[in-house]
Amino acid sequence: MASQLSWEIKCSLCLDDFTDPITLSCEHSFCRQCITGHLQSSLGRSFCPDCQKPYKARDLRPSRLLRNVTAAVREHLTVQEGIMTSPTDSPAALTDTLICFEHDEKLKLFCETDQKLVCVVCRDGQKHKGHQFKPVKEAAQMVKGVVKGALGFLAKENRDLEGMTQKQAAEVTKTELRSTRLSAQMSAHLAELHQFLRKKEEEAKKQLEDEEKNAVKSMWRNTSKISEELMEGKSTECILKSALDISQPDHFLQWWNEKGFSVIEGMKQKDNTDTEIKYKSKLEGLHVIPNSLFFGPYETHLQFFVWKEMLGAVKPVPESLSIKDPADSYLKVAPGGAHVWQAERKSNYFKGYNPGVVSTETFQTGQHYWEIEVGKKLDWSIGVKMEKEQQKASSKFDGIHLHLRHGKGYIFSSDGIEIPAVVQGNPSKIGLYLDCERKQISFYDADVMSLILLTGYSSDLPCSISLFSGLYLDGTNNDPITICSYKCK
Repeated sequence: MASQLSWEIKCSLCLDDFTDPITLSCEHSFCRQCITGHLQSSLGRSFCPDCQKPYKARDLRPSRLLRNVTAAVREHLTVQEGIMTSPTDSPAALTDTLICFEHDEKLKLFCETDQKLVCVVCRDGQKHKGHQFKPVKEAAQMVKGVVKGALGFLAKENRDLEGMTQKQAAEVTKTELRSTRLSAQMSAHLAELHQFLRKKEEEAKKQLEDEEKNAVKSMWRNTSKISEELMEGKSTECILKSALDISQPDHFLQWWNEKGFSVIEGMKQKDNTDTEIKYKSKLEGLHVIPNSLFFGPYETHLQFFVWKEMLGAVKPVPESLSIKDPADSYLKVAPGGAHVWQAERKSNYFKGYNPGVVSTETFQTGQHYWEIEVGKKLDWSIGVKMEKEQQKASSKFDGIHLHLRHGKGYIFSSDGIEIPAVVQGNPSKIGLYLDCERKQISFYDADVMSLILLTGYSSDLPCSISLFSGLYLDGTNNDPITICSYKCK
């Protein structure tokens, strides 16, 4: 029973008897020092340590009833402990008193200045002159309150740290799962390309095989015809050679009469009126068919043609954009709105004038990627403007931009603040990735797909792509800036 009573008067934060108890609106009670430390340690809203209901400083109400109950229970438990304590234990308890080693006196005081126990002689000595002292019991209660407050603060902070640890572990799990999903997604996407390329390889090889069969078939037909003529010629040649080996004139003429004359006449050209004998050549009408296997531009540009076809299978591809007409006489926008450049100037006025354009389309959700060709331009700017900034002068670099400044190099700007940007080489194409879900903007060297820089933004407004074709520079920077399109027609 005594044990159960002792738990009823204990604070759940410090696990000691209530000291100046405070009750929250949820009717859970704590020591004033403990709950005050808990409140001060909370980074945001404070929650009851027992039931997790939110509370504020104005919800802390002193509980006189609980203070009286705690005192009564403590007194009752003290009496019970005294009754249960044996007489032989009491002297030992009485002798368990701390003694000053210097003056052999009981340590009845607590020096608040030095934060240590002292005796009455120490108090009056020169070493503690001017110091503040309290009786041991009073000082113990005061220090215990401080310890309770620190314990409450530490207990709350440890619970918060434990919660953070669990949340971080959950984020690690999420990251690992997302990596697994992305790996599977990459494999699936690349498998589609592998399948497409294998199909194209099979189709190209089948076409080549058909071309080979047709070419070889014609050549073998011609070879057969030539061989027939050759065999007939060889046979006639043997007949004539054999006739010349006949030594007897009468026998030779007999051969001539029976066979030779018809053979020779068959070899002669028809309708031959010349006195000179001319023979008909078997080579006429015959020719060697040359190697005619030809694959056209697919022999040298196979990868290009396959790449063009592959664009139809690639999803997504860099998006197309159209440029809004800036209504500025110093800017030219090509039909279709994919190219912009500075108009030719006959005077040297407004040398530093660099008007810009924005896209017709605006973006507020999803992920988007574009490639902008800058070629060998000496000065340009590419970036993103929020909707409110589009109402400002087009020559201002509001929003987020990557610049190439003539004579200054690459610069990154965000809301008017500029810093140098590290770019390897001189990219001819800049990739711009807008992630509206994560509110991030990335710039890439699209020639080699290497990241130049990544930055975030906080606006919830729709945004447009912002392009500046750069300073005129006496006509040396008059090439257009172009939004690339990869759509198959």
